[in-house]
Order: sequence, then C-alpha cells, then structure tokens
Amino acid sequence: MRREAIAFFDVDHTISRVSTSLFFMLECVRRGIIAWWYLAAAPVLYVLYRLSNVSVERLFRVSLPKLRGISRATLEDIADAAFEKWLKKRIYPGAMREIEQLRSEGIRVIMATSAPFEAVYPLARHCGFSPSDVIATQFSYADGVFEGKLVGAPVFSRFKGRIIRDFLSRSGVDIRLCSFYSDSVHDLPLLEIIGRPVAANPDFRLRAVARRRGWTIKDFS
Repeated sequence: MRREAIAFFDVDHTISRVSTSLFFMLECVRRGIIAWWYLAAAPVLYVLYRLSNVSVERLFRVSLPKLRGISRATLEDIADAAFEKWLKKRIYPGAMREIEQLRSEGIRVIMATSAPFEAVYPLARHCGFSPSDVIATQFSYADGVFEGKLVGAPVFSRFKGRIIRDFLSRSGVDIRLCSFYSDSVHDLPLLEIIGRPVAANPDFRLRAVARRRGWTIKDFS
C-alpha cells in the first residue's frame, strides 16, 4: 500500500516533454524582447545541461539580465502564450494519469522545478495545481518590474533538495513519507534523501543509477 503524504514532481521532461523555460524564451524572442541570436545558442546550452554538469545557475546568469525591466504582467502574458502555442500539446499523458491516481488516493502532489514560477504556472494551472502546490524558482520584482535576478537560489540540484527538506520541516511532514518523480540525474541530491525515489522518463545517467539502486523507473510517454 502506498504510504507517501506528498508526491513531488519535477516538470521539464517529467510532466512536460520539453523545457518550459526554453519555450518561454522562444516567445520572448518572437516578441522582440530577446535577440534571435540568443535563441540560436539555446540548443547548445540545453545539450550541455542534459549531458554534462553545467548548472542552471549559469544559465540563469546568462539569460536573466536580458529580461530586466519587464513587468510581471508582461512576463505572465508571455508564459500564457508560450503554453497555449507550444506546451499544452506536449504534456506526457502518463504523467497526468499518475498525478490523478495519486490525488485519488489522497496524496498531495506538488511541482518542484528549476523553471521560473511565471514560466511554469500556466502548465501547472492546466494540470490542476494551485500556486501553493508549485515550488519553483522565484524572480525578484520591484514595483511589479523584474530586476533581472532571483529571490534566493534556483530550485535546482542541491538547492532543490535543501528547499524541499526545509518545506517539509515547516509542514511537519517526514521526508521518508514522500516521493519524488524526476527525469534528471541533476536531481540526485533530492532523490537520494526522499522516501520513494522515482526515475520518470530518466536520462541515461539517472536510469543507470536507478537500476543500480533498485529505484522505481516509469515511462510516461
């Protein structure tokens, strides 16, 4: 019988087939907010992220200053447009079935993603998540205008593990009674301390680790 109180889900390549941030930036390019040549470099950065140890922190340092001075309302509108045009049809059906099954068993499901909250929330809303059920990287605003930096650390790798551990401590929930679904080896710091680690659509490095350690492996495609 399933025991977890909370099931945490990564988003990119776990729930969504693609990167929410990449398509958010694509819409920024389409609107002329970011130069087209920046997007040309995005596939290279993406491959480095997927296949090496390049960090999201570095990617944010490169990209965030380009959005400085944009209002929160505009960024939310960009995210809505990106979701409707590109992301809505790229959700794993298996992920949605898994989420609905967990909810039907009374288990709270929470997104835990390195993507900015603004970029991921339209997808979250579509999947039935409230804002309180989304743990995402937070942009810093002054008078409703983006300052080109983050509030705290990105929800990535060791930071994600620390953020989730602190969240559970405040909530009074034992991390051993929770699960975490992720596709990425970058999420090992959290997968290694959670009660039930699940490799969902895992990259080749995480698949090898999951097989070696006997973790559950799921294919949501």
